[in-house]
Amino acid sequence: MKVPVVKEWGSWVVFFSSCLAGLIAGLSSRPRLSGKELAFAAASAVLGLILLINSKNPLASALRTKGKREHVVWLLSFSLTGLALLLPYLIEGIRSFSLFTPLVLSYVTLLSRGKEHNLAAELNGFALLTVSAPLVYFAVTGEMSWGLYLTVTTFFAAGVFKVRMRIRKTPLFRWIMTLYCAAAFAVFQLMNISALLLLPLLENILTAVRIREEKLKTTGNTELAKAVLFIILLGFFWR
Repeated sequence: MKVPVVKEWGSWVVFFSSCLAGLIAGLSSRPRLSGKELAFAAASAVLGLILLINSKNPLASALRTKGKREHVVWLLSFSLTGLALLLPYLIEGIRSFSLFTPLVLSYVTLLSRGKEHNLAAELNGFALLTVSAPLVYFAVTGEMSWGLYLTVTTFFAAGVFKVRMRIRKTPLFRWIMTLYCAAAFAVFQLMNISALLLLPLLENILTAVRIREEKLKTTGNTELAKAVLFIILLGFFWR
């Protein structure tokens, strides 16, 4: 039987980068655990999130087929096992993590309406993927970091606009890309977050100013390199 795993590698780049961001930020703060306990907490959080992410495909299939048994079984297997691994952190931080419920509900609604590749759905999906950053941070420190969530989500949401800009190649999306980067810088300044974390987004602005033809694979490799650079910069400049 074929396991319905998510195969969008761009989503996995965002997810694992967010997990690393949460771990690095947590270790630079005050970890409540050490050694094997810390490794177990981080690993269980990441594994639980991986299972929840993989529940997306069977969920979409179940919605399309109006609850076909095979898809529902996979959905329940992924989601319930993932939630079980995350349960200790979700219960402990229920007040904070319950605030992400609207994101989950809105994404399910968009999927049910067949708008998976709608701009709003893609931004919503990325906002859910980056929840992994504060959740891993919480597993390590026992505290919630909204600043970390805002930082990671703002950075990776730029990738959604860049892909749209490359596909459409219209002046509107080029302006949107440029204005988004400027707004991100302003938000970081207001939140007292180091703007140096946004250095990789200079490539987005340069692309918007002088867009050139390139394969989508090249764009993907560029975004991967920027994600790596972002994680390195976060290791140096996260407060």
